[in-house]
Amino acid sequence: MSASYDCVVIGGGIVGAAAARALAARGSRILLVDRAMPGSEASGAAAGMLAPQIEVLADDPILPLAITARSRYAELVPELHRRTGVNVGYFGGGSVQVALGPEEVAPLQAQVGAQGAMGLKAEWLDRAALLRRHPGIGPAALGALFAPDDARVNNVTLTAALLADAVRYGAEVADHEEATEIVITAARVTAVATVRRRYGTSAAVVTAGAWSPSLRGLPRALPIEPVRGQMAIVTWPAGEPVGVLFGRHVYIVPRADDALLGSTMEHAGFAKDTTPDGLGQIFTGTAALLPAIASQRIHRSWAGLRPVTPDGRPLIGPDPEVAGLWYATGHGRKGILLGPLTGEIIRDLVLDGATGWDISSCAVTRFDQRP
Repeated sequence: MSASYDCVVIGGGIVGAAAARALAARGSRILLVDRAMPGSEASGAAAGMLAPQIEVLADDPILPLAITARSRYAELVPELHRRTGVNVGYFGGGSVQVALGPEEVAPLQAQVGAQGAMGLKAEWLDRAALLRRHPGIGPAALGALFAPDDARVNNVTLTAALLADAVRYGAEVADHEEATEIVITAARVTAVATVRRRYGTSAAVVTAGAWSPSLRGLPRALPIEPVRGQMAIVTWPAGEPVGVLFGRHVYIVPRADDALLGSTMEHAGFAKDTTPDGLGQIFTGTAALLPAIASQRIHRSWAGLRPVTPDGRPLIGPDPEVAGLWYATGHGRKGILLGPLTGEIIRDLVLDGATGWDISSCAVTRFDQRP
């Protein structure tokens, strides 16, 4: 058996990097293992939106956690810059969900009211107000929900900074080393086996995204499915004020002088190729938001695999049957938003046995089959 660790984190995306960092910062001896290069899967393929008021409905029980996760970035970003020197490309400015037809107006206005009742900042922009914010908005746009506290971040540099800081705190990283099994003896974690070696440990955290269900030794099935999201990047239209826009199943996110366009939600197994139909859907949808997008040069396109659960909420928390086994996976479209806070929650659970955050809606047991 190879060296022993206090905890082995399985998966090096944003959630795994954040968990390794938080645990190592408290003095734990941490090993993070990843089947490829850390951050190269879903975390590297995302758009970096911190938009819980757009992507989470007001009646979703995870919304309070998502709002807290967004607010934690105000402290995290300068701390990462101070410790690593990395500028993670954090920008505020809010986001808008555009109503592109009469049938979309009332539901969005209802969300504005519901969010306001919760004490959140939310505004309804009529077409005139929307035009002042985005003069190039499409002719079908009738108005929009505006969430001024939403933000965006460069997900690639963010994940890299979290990982670099984890290493500065003493965490070790084994890349291109796929974990194959969690070894459990007498209902306790005793080791994590990889394709090359076996690491002794009394704690394992599953943060392997869409690959989490493939781990042998898990005491329960994890209902996580890879959902392909295709994306493209083009030049931001000249003269158009920058801002995050959501439309019908698509979005436009500024990134330096460019615009990230996304994204599909496809059940295509582990295939990560782009397709003419998928990219066509994105370009058609984003051009309805900003017609000038249609004439911009395409720099590149790619696809990532989101780890999605049946209800769209992640699995966060302990396994009730195995001591030392923790889950932080299945974040779907919310991985960048929830990742750093999830890392703090895992730290609390592993080291203190409890967390102050309400994670009841993310319980691992909620999908257990009943007799």
